[in-house]
Amino acid sequence: MTDPTVKKPSNSPRRSQFARYAIPIGTMGGTLALMAIVYLGYDLAKGELAPCELIFQQTSVGLTTSIKFLKTEGQLQIGREQLVDLSARAQMAALNLKTCCTVLDAGRLDPAQFLQCKGKARAYESRIGDIVDIVRSAIREEFTTGSIAASAAPASPASPASSKPQINKSIKAEITKEVEAARTISREFNKQVVQVAKEQALQTLKATPPRNIAIEAKESEPNNDMPTTNELTRGKWITGSVGGPKDADFYTFTTPDTYRDWIRIELQNRSTTFEPQLMLYSAQKAHLGTHLNKTRGANLTYSFVGAPNTKYIVRASNYYGENVGVYLIRVVPAEAYDAHEPNGDILKARTINVGATVEASIMDKNDMDYYVLKTGDDEVNVRIDIENRSTTLRPEIGLYDANKTWVGHQINKTGGGDASYTFKAQPNTKYYIRVRDYYAEAAGDYTMTLTRIAQISRLERGPTYRFRYYHQHLRRIDAGS
Repeated sequence: MTDPTVKKPSNSPRRSQFARYAIPIGTMGGTLALMAIVYLGYDLAKGELAPCELIFQQTSVGLTTSIKFLKTEGQLQIGREQLVDLSARAQMAALNLKTCCTVLDAGRLDPAQFLQCKGKARAYESRIGDIVDIVRSAIREEFTTGSIAASAAPASPASPASSKPQINKSIKAEITKEVEAARTISREFNKQVVQVAKEQALQTLKATPPRNIAIEAKESEPNNDMPTTNELTRGKWITGSVGGPKDADFYTFTTPDTYRDWIRIELQNRSTTFEPQLMLYSAQKAHLGTHLNKTRGANLTYSFVGAPNTKYIVRASNYYGENVGVYLIRVVPAEAYDAHEPNGDILKARTINVGATVEASIMDKNDMDYYVLKTGDDEVNVRIDIENRSTTLRPEIGLYDANKTWVGHQINKTGGGDASYTFKAQPNTKYYIRVRDYYAEAAGDYTMTLTRIAQISRLERGPTYRFRYYHQHLRRIDAGS
C-alpha cells in the first residue's frame, strides 16, 4: 500500500532541468564565498605584504577565479585555444601591474603613469567579467556546455526547427567580440609597461652618469627591429635600454673609408640585471656572429675586422630575454692597420726596392700583404727575409712575375718562425711579393728585408730554383752543349 504522504520523484523536464543547473549555480556560490574568504585573508595580511606584492596577489586571485569559472562552464562557447590565451594574458596582466608598481615605486615616482597601469589592469579584469556575465546568461537561457552539445546533435525529421542554435551563434559572436577586446587591452598594457620600464631606467642612468664618459645621445624608439634602426656615430657614446621580455635595440654604423680595420663595438653595462648580448649583421641582414656575457651587470666588447666603407647592423639585447637593463654603446675603429695599407690584393701592391726594410703586420687570418719590386738594368740575386715579430704567424713568402703568374714560395709552418726566399731577378722587370699566414688562421707583426746577394748558395736554393736549374740543364743537354 502506498503512503500518500510520500511524494513520488517527478519525471517532468522542468524539474530535471532545474536540478541540472542548480549544481553549477551552487558551485558558483561556493566559489564566490571562497573568494571572499581569500580577500579577507589578504586584508589581514596587508601589514606584512609589500604594496606591489599585495596588488599582484589581489589581481591574480580575482582573474584566476574568473578564468576557472570560464573553463568549467564556458569552454564550448569560448573555445579551448581562446581560454588558454585568456588565462595566459590574465597572468601577464597581474605581472605587468606588479612590474609597473615596482618600477614606479608604488606610484611615488610617477603617479599618473601608475594610475594608467592600474587602469589597464582593471580594464582587462572588466572584459573578463563581461565574458563571465555572458556565460552566466547562457546558463540562465540553458545554453550550457551540455545544451550546446545537445543542440549540435542531428535533429529528428519529425521535430520542429529550434531557434536555440541561432541564439547560440549570437552568444558566441558576443563572446568572440569581448575576447578580442580583452586581447587588445592586454597588448596595449604590455607595450605600456615596457615603455614605462625603459623610461625609468633611462631616468636612473641620467641621474647617475658614468665618470669620464661624455654621453652624446640616447636611443630613439622604436628601434626594436632592423627596419627601425638607430645610427651609431663612430666614437660617440649613446644611452640605450632593454625594457622587458624579448626587447632588443638595433643600430647601424658604417666603417671608415680606405682601410680594413679592427672595429670594436663596446657596451658598458649600467645596471645590475642586464646580461648583454651583441649580434652582428651585414647590410644584407645576414648574421655574422654573436658575442655575449651571461654575468649580470657585465660589460661586453665585440671585435671584428670590417671592410672599408661598409654598413653593418648590431643588435643589443638581454641574453636570457627576461631582465630590464640600461647601457652605453659605441663603435670605435682600432686603426690597427700598418703604414703600407691598403695592400690587400695584387692590384694595390706597394712599391719596394732592394735594400729596403718594411715593418708591417698581418691583421687577421684573412689579411695578406702585396709588394712590387722593380729591377734595374742588371740581373741580380735577391733574398727576401721575413723576421717574425709574433708568436702566432706562420709566414709564407709568395712570388709572382710581371704577368702576375705564380713563380714559387717558401714557408715556415712554425708559429713565430722566420722565413727566407731567394731568386734571380731579371733586368727591367717587375716581381710581386705576397706575405701571409700559411694556414690563413693566424695573424702577427713582421719585418721584411730585401737584400742583393752576390750568388745563391745551395742552402738558399729553394725548390723552385732547383726545379728551374734542372730544366735548364736538360735543355743544354738536348742542345748538345
